Parts: sequence; structure tokens; C-alpha cells
Amino acid sequence: ATVCAFIALAALAAAAPSRLKLTPGHYTTAGGPKNDILNVHVVPHTHDDVGWLKTVDEYFMGANNSIQNAGVQYIIDSVVQSLVANPDRKFIYVEIAFFSRWWYEQEETMKDLVRSLVHSGQLEFIN
Repeated sequence: ATVCAFIALAALAAAAPSRLKLTPGHYTTAGGPKNDILNVHVVPHTHDDVGWLKTVDEYFMGANNSIQNAGVQYIIDSVVQSLVANPDRKFIYVEIAFFSRWWYEQEETMKDLVRSLVHSGQLEFIN
């Protein structure tokens, strides 16, 4: 995703260099979008189709990788770690079927941590 975003930015900058002011490290999101510069909105989220190519169990556990390489439980683990590591990060989780399975396997300390991420607005659920 990062590579795609970089390629898209490079293409936009090449197409209209006089309109874009890309100064690394000098952009802040405080106060909303800025005029006369490229405003890019990145929305980190899941898109794990429940039962699309593999069974729910295979997707969750990361089994049967001959069909597709996916282990949803590890996605949730890494998202929580990433949000804890940086309070400026936000993430939207979509597939409640996978999240509920992950949730019921967690210790109470992890559940409390996830509750705090939801309460702070770092982790959001949509459907």
C-alpha cells in the first residue's frame, strides 16, 4: 500500500508540478486540509472477505496457503501492537466475524488494551 501511495504521489507531482508543494516533514494535519498543496487521506482498514476463497477457519489461522496467504489473527495482533506503539495512529476494523473469534481467544489484559484503543478513538469498527 505504501508503494502504491508513493507511485500515485509521484505521478501526480509529475503531472502538475507547479500546483503541488511537496515538502517532506513540513505538513501537519492540524486545522484540516491545506490549500495549494496535495492533501492525501490514507484510511488504514481491513478488507478480509469472510469465506471468499478459503473457509473462515483457514483465513483466521493462516491455513491452506496454496489458495491464498492470509492469517487474519496475525493482522489483528500487529494492528494492536502498532496502535499501542504510536498513539497518533488510527485503524478501522471491518470484519466482525474474524474480530469476535480473535476477541474470545484473548486474555483480559489484551481485551482491556483493545477497549482503551477503542475509547481513545485509535481503533474503530464499521460494517
